[in-house]
Amino acid sequence: MPSHRRFSIHRFICALFLVSALASVSVYGQIAGEEPLPTDTSIVFTPVRPLMEELATNAVATHAAGFDLLFSGSGWGAGVFYTRALADNLSGFANIVISPRRNSDEVENVWYNGFIPIVANKINRLFMFPVSAGLQYRLFSDGLQETFRPYVSVGVTATPILQTPYLKDGYYYEFFESFGHGTWHMRMGGVIGLGSVFGQPGKGSVIGVNIRYYTIPYGEPGLESMAGLPITNFGAVFLSLSVGSAW
Repeated sequence: MPSHRRFSIHRFICALFLVSALASVSVYGQIAGEEPLPTDTSIVFTPVRPLMEELATNAVATHAAGFDLLFSGSGWGAGVFYTRALADNLSGFANIVISPRRNSDEVENVWYNGFIPIVANKINRLFMFPVSAGLQYRLFSDGLQETFRPYVSVGVTATPILQTPYLKDGYYYEFFESFGHGTWHMRMGGVIGLGSVFGQPGKGSVIGVNIRYYTIPYGEPGLESMAGLPITNFGAVFLSLSVGSAW
C-alpha cells in the first residue's frame, strides 16, 4: 500500500477518536442512559421571618392603653386608660381623669389690686379626679366592619375632689399658691359611656372617640366655685379622644 494512503488512514482514525472523546465530555456529563434533569423554576423559597411578623401584626390585640383628651362644660381635661379583653365582645376597662369643675361661665371681669384680672364672686377652684373601672361591650360585631367597633360601657367611680381657695377674706390666691391651702373630699359615683374604636383590631396603634357621663353626688351643702352657687353633683358629660397602643 502506498505510504501516503497509510498516512491518510492514520489521520482519519486519530480524528475519529478525538471527535468521540469530545462528544463524550460535552454531551454525556451524567450517567449513561439517564436523561438530564429539567430545571425547576416553579418553586420559590421565601424567608420565614416576614411571614411570622405578618401573622403577629394581624393577631387580635387583647390589651390596650393610652391617653385621653377630654372636654366638658367645665373646660379641658386629660387622662389615661387601660382595657383588656375578657371574652368575645366584652372587655374590662380602667381610667383616671383630671378635670376642673364649675357650674357657670367664669370670666375674668374685675381687677384685683388694680392689675390682676380675676373672676368676680369666685371663691374656690375645684378639681376632680375620677378613677373608674367597669365593663365595655362591643355592639353589632356581626354586622359592621372590623375597622369600626362601637361599644357601650358602664362602671363605678371613686372621685377625689380638690378644693383650693381663689379669693378668701379679700385675699387672692395665685394658682400654684392655692394648692398649699387645698382641701380634699372623696365621693363615689358611676359612669356610662358610648363610643367607638377605629382601625384594624390587630396589634399596633389605637384611636377612638367616646362620650361619657359621670354621676358623682356630693350632697348638701355642696362645694362652691362661685359664691351662692354650690355644686351638689360633680357629674358631667365629657367628650373624649383616645390615642394609644394595643398589644
